[in-house]
Amino acid sequence: MIECAVKHDVDPQRLFPEKDYPQRSPFSRDGDRIIHASAFRRLIGKTQVFIKPQSDHVRNRLTHTIEVSRASRQIATMLGLNPELAEAIALVHDMGHPPYGHIGENILDKILSDSGGFNHNVQALRVVTHLENPYPNFIGLNLSWYCLEGIIKHNGPFKTDIPSYVQEYNSKHDLLLNTYPSCEAQIASLADDIAYNCHDLQDGFRAKLFSLNEISSIPLVEFYRNKTSASHPDISETHLSLSIIRKIFDYFVTDLNHTSKQALDRAELKSLEEVRNFQRGIISFSDEAKEHLKSLKSFLWTNMYEKQVDMSKDNPENVITRVFDYFMTQTDALPDSWQKRINEGQEEKIRIICDYIAGMTEKFIYKTYKEKVQ
Repeated sequence: MIECAVKHDVDPQRLFPEKDYPQRSPFSRDGDRIIHASAFRRLIGKTQVFIKPQSDHVRNRLTHTIEVSRASRQIATMLGLNPELAEAIALVHDMGHPPYGHIGENILDKILSDSGGFNHNVQALRVVTHLENPYPNFIGLNLSWYCLEGIIKHNGPFKTDIPSYVQEYNSKHDLLLNTYPSCEAQIASLADDIAYNCHDLQDGFRAKLFSLNEISSIPLVEFYRNKTSASHPDISETHLSLSIIRKIFDYFVTDLNHTSKQALDRAELKSLEEVRNFQRGIISFSDEAKEHLKSLKSFLWTNMYEKQVDMSKDNPENVITRVFDYFMTQTDALPDSWQKRINEGQEEKIRIICDYIAGMTEKFIYKTYKEKVQ
């Protein structure tokens, strides 16, 4: 393990001190707490890209999370970093997503525009520190400081416009918001980029949103299509597309490992403090890989995301907005524990109802919409 890695035996610095278990590292415990959380299980009922897909084979938010966690663990191991911490951060990175994916996030952000807005990364922090409550001695999952730092800073430091809940939590458990996170957190962020770009492309092709000829306009796809076809001239289109996606995924993982290793060697970082105060994120792709990632994202944006792939008959904005309005006026229809939060004035009513709706699966919010609103 390299000098700037988070060590397995480091003080986990949990907000509520707990006895250590010598059989498991603090980050193995973090990972277990995350996958046992009810919010983690509900990810299986939340959209990755497709809303109410007609196929059981497309990814949902849970399968995407598992793919990101595996890639994060692999890359951290390759670089001599802490794979258990990278995996734990990846496991929780999407736990704040509401129903209907990024569409749902945008709708909730609009509804809460005068009350701090909504962001799935901030919501993930709320989930693991405030909303999950499985233990008698503390609120939240009481994850390690290093895991929480990675959850809220995996996309980089906070300089301005720090969300109110992040400020509130940070006041009692300082996450050093203005610095870069650990290398392990940086890995989780970029593993997410690899996984969703490659696998959204695969799911879009499977759903016939675009053909193999159309995705071959992406330079990396064309390169691996030609290479694979040359070595397997009789390959089927299905096997060809799967082979292309695997090779692209491997290309980005290999590039990230090679480029980051070179950067770490050049920088000669000796401690976590040096990682956090480095002039940029030390884990990165090469310039060539960044351009390939950019072309892949551009294609998906135009041919997939802009279409807001909704296979349902009911508009997500209508469903979320009307369910939200219903609970704002009919708080007695909420479960008892949520009514208690409102009655005790723990937070603004609009934020409490947002928490409730953001935690819903698409099946449950649609059932609520049909039974209580329509």
